[in-house]
Amino acid sequence: MKKVLIINWDCYPNFATGGVYTWTKTLIDSMPEYEFAVINQLSNPNSNSVYTIPKNVTTVIEVPIFGATRYEEFCKRDNLLQARILKTTQRVIKEKFFPLYTEFMKSVLSDRCNTKVLADVVIQLHDLLVQYDAKKCLEDPLTWDIFIELLNNEPMYSSMTFKEALTAFQLIQRNIQLLSIQVPKVDVIHCSLAWLPSLVAVYAKKESNCPVIITEHGVAFRELLLYYNAFLFDEPSKIFWKVFSHNIVRVVYSVADVITPVCEANKNWEKSLGADPAKIKVIYNGVNTSRFKPMQVTRTNNRPTVVTVARVDVFKDIVCLIQAINYAREKIPDILCLIYGTSSDLDYSLRCLKTVADLKLEDNVKFMGGTKEPEKVYNEADIIAISSITEGFPFTIIEAMACGKAVIASDVGGVREALDGCGLLVRSRRPHDLAQGMVKLLTDDNLRRQFEEAAIKKVHAEFTLEKCVESFKKEYENLTSSHKDPEAKSCEAIIQ
Repeated sequence: MKKVLIINWDCYPNFATGGVYTWTKTLIDSMPEYEFAVINQLSNPNSNSVYTIPKNVTTVIEVPIFGATRYEEFCKRDNLLQARILKTTQRVIKEKFFPLYTEFMKSVLSDRCNTKVLADVVIQLHDLLVQYDAKKCLEDPLTWDIFIELLNNEPMYSSMTFKEALTAFQLIQRNIQLLSIQVPKVDVIHCSLAWLPSLVAVYAKKESNCPVIITEHGVAFRELLLYYNAFLFDEPSKIFWKVFSHNIVRVVYSVADVITPVCEANKNWEKSLGADPAKIKVIYNGVNTSRFKPMQVTRTNNRPTVVTVARVDVFKDIVCLIQAINYAREKIPDILCLIYGTSSDLDYSLRCLKTVADLKLEDNVKFMGGTKEPEKVYNEADIIAISSITEGFPFTIIEAMACGKAVIASDVGGVREALDGCGLLVRSRRPHDLAQGMVKLLTDDNLRRQFEEAAIKKVHAEFTLEKCVESFKKEYENLTSSHKDPEAKSCEAIIQ
């Protein structure tokens, strides 16, 4: 049985929400002929540690970047930790770790980064950190001195505030611990994003001599830019993180054998970031049409109902949706908006509640929490609305379409590719535009029915689960057949 290593971030199996979780679970459940190992980097201390996995998931490696610095202290699986701590002397740190750490930082902070050099340094750091204690190396006071010296020697970063420099240092140190973990030998490595967790793929590819697939759902670099612009006010810090992020993304792309974005919009971003166009092949997400389909459900009211299924966070721009309902209420006073989704962002959740209260929309907007039956939720709606400021190829769009629902959504990412001809597209962060579209769909029965019929046809033609899974199976088969076993190569060399 061939083995696949899936690399995630705050996703399967610990977080049972979101499109990437759905995609990962679908792949694993639909491929019982493969064994899967899963690495999931955890950035949230409230991560769920109780979950059910199928028999073909043989290993789950959870790597927290909070709490315990040593991965071994978290997972309690290493009997050799004490020996590694004892042999990690000051001399080892000075002569072996510091040169590699310095080279790594120089590479990731350079606007002329050589990805081959960076990949080699990542591999060398891994080889070192599996032999010695990563905590002693990373927490040695001189690592901070090296970091600060590098910033001071570069005019772009030398004016960073102490707070921003310390935050950057700590975040990078936490993520370097990824290089200290040992992963099982596999036949394929499949990353669900091109970001720090996927540095594991750089050294795992060499150790297993196997191909790497990168599937970006939302382009990490694009979303990171949105985050930096929203939360960083220090211009040198924005430059620091932009350069750092771009170099990490580029080195991940460089080790990929195939890059499978979920939409053409992501493909265009990847090419602009330096991915080899010859490696890129779009594979759209797919929906289970036996589950997501038109069905009769009992509705609790007859009010014109708008439903959204989305996390309550800043990237989904739920505040914009609430504001749009306020404008739509002027034309449809009894409009009802049901928001189904969980949240890990308390501040943003409170902001949403305050917006509802300030606009006196308590009777028009209801937060319903998460749902395990989204197919029923879609069928309760008259229309579906999505207000995101960034997306890849969202499942909520094609699930709603499969249920025969007219959709209005922000024209971001691959939404247009899914929805074109089957719904309405509006500019993101434009509550007036969103409101006008909702009113149009709710009041124009002919247009709504036209979109409903077109949506079902398009999903069955282009976005089925079977089509998506079959595409990845073919990629696995093609890649594994083209990578010969290292022992076979050795035999060939002897014969020759």
